[in-house]
Amino acid sequence: MSKKATRGSKPKPDLDAEAPGKKPTATALKKVLFVAEKALPQDKDEQKLRFERFFHPGQNKEALFMTHDNGQIMELLEYAEPRRSWLVNSEVCSNGKIYITVPVDPTLLAVHHLRKHCGQRAMSLDNIAVDEPSTSRLLNEIINPDCLKCVADVKKSGDLSFYKFNQERTLAWLALKTRQVVAVLKEKNIHCGHSAQSQNFVRSEKLAAETASTNEMDYTRMACDIVGRYLDSDLHEKLTSYLHITSEIQAIVEEKAASQKRKSKAGQEGGGESKKIKLNDNDASAKLKSSGLVDSDTDQNTSITSPTAAPPLKERSMTAKEKALAKGAKGTKSIASFFKVK
Repeated sequence: MSKKATRGSKPKPDLDAEAPGKKPTATALKKVLFVAEKALPQDKDEQKLRFERFFHPGQNKEALFMTHDNGQIMELLEYAEPRRSWLVNSEVCSNGKIYITVPVDPTLLAVHHLRKHCGQRAMSLDNIAVDEPSTSRLLNEIINPDCLKCVADVKKSGDLSFYKFNQERTLAWLALKTRQVVAVLKEKNIHCGHSAQSQNFVRSEKLAAETASTNEMDYTRMACDIVGRYLDSDLHEKLTSYLHITSEIQAIVEEKAASQKRKSKAGQEGGGESKKIKLNDNDASAKLKSSGLVDSDTDQNTSITSPTAAPPLKERSMTAKEKALAKGAKGTKSIASFFKVK
């Protein structure tokens, strides 16, 4: 029980009360968020953006997304490093994380729910995951029903539409998405190989032509991984098999075998050129003998191109002054000997 204040006792001062003359300030959690300018509301009183959680198939759990009134949905990616903070005006924000919004096709998120609920029978969207408000909002308010024709069979009965998941149609649509990502990667000139590469390094046209197919496979593999981030793991594997993408380990082995083949081919070409040079030397010596400038009775083993053996170098004799200095220095020690550690 709380004690009642007795008569004549003075109330205790409120330590949490603001000091007189000091403006009250409300502290709030500040975060740094990068959003496209076109997605921001033009009017301050207009609220178009909201944070919501939807099931992320690639992470197998709910993730944070940002939705717009026009049906656009963006994934919220978090980039964090230790011992990082932000200076916001005159305050220090201890939360040094960076949040980046990435536009996402909501159909990719809907594929998981269609596979789960509409794999065996056709269902209307309002009957899918009734007990999950976030899923119901995703299927009925955010996704355009016409976009689901790419991944499901649609049957209509009056004003109602029923959807049944179609795996072949879905893989064909995902393959098209992957090719679109490949085009963007090439346009941005993003390196997709296994090893690091400098942007200033210029390859020869011959080597670029030989590795064109390998680079195309690298681009397709990376694009498939980007699209597969929003798919279930088994569906991602089916997409990889559908696109005939080899495993990364197998690609590395094939790339090493191709490089060794190029090196051996270059060595064979170099050996052929040396043989041609030797044949040309023999032809030149035969022409000189036939012209009479060289005696034909000379040793056959001697070649005009082989240099004669150089005479051995003779030891230089010391001058009288150098002999006198050497005689005077006999028995003395060098300066370096005094600094040797015993």
